[in-house]
Amino acid sequence: MSTDQQPGHLDASSPDDTLDDTPAADAVVREVVVACSVDHAFEVFTAGIDRWWIRRHHLLDGELAEIGIEPEVDGRVWERSQSGAECTFGRVLAWQPPTVFAFSWQIGPDWAPPAPDAPGSRVSVRFTAVPGGTRVRLVHDQLAAHGEGWDTLYGAVGADGGWAALLRQFAATC
Repeated sequence: MSTDQQPGHLDASSPDDTLDDTPAADAVVREVVVACSVDHAFEVFTAGIDRWWIRRHHLLDGELAEIGIEPEVDGRVWERSQSGAECTFGRVLAWQPPTVFAFSWQIGPDWAPPAPDAPGSRVSVRFTAVPGGTRVRLVHDQLAAHGEGWDTLYGAVGADGGWAALLRQFAATC
């Protein structure tokens, strides 16, 4: 976080900063290699998120009907329940197909639908060609911006049932 920002403000200036090999102490880093092209991996991760997102991972009451990403900077990251209720839980911070995608994560430690001005962390995803496929590196950082209880959120997204499980589902879909 730069020195001129207020606590809880999401630093969206350079998602590439989070994709190096030295993430911050409040960051969760997960990687997976998928046997498909960079273009296909990016497309499945973003436009195809509803095909691989774990259905029990949702905020609204009832069953998850759909989850989506609006493909542009400041686009919504959202979910819709079977009843038709919608929740925006993030905003696209970087949209550089097919190599970089980043979004704010406004879901706090209470796992409730966030207010539009809720503090947020950042999820940055880089897609890199490797022999036989694509390396997908996900960095969920700035978790301390969520304030009290951020360490619980860190534990949840960093656990095997968090981003690791989601990336396994993504890989199976590619």
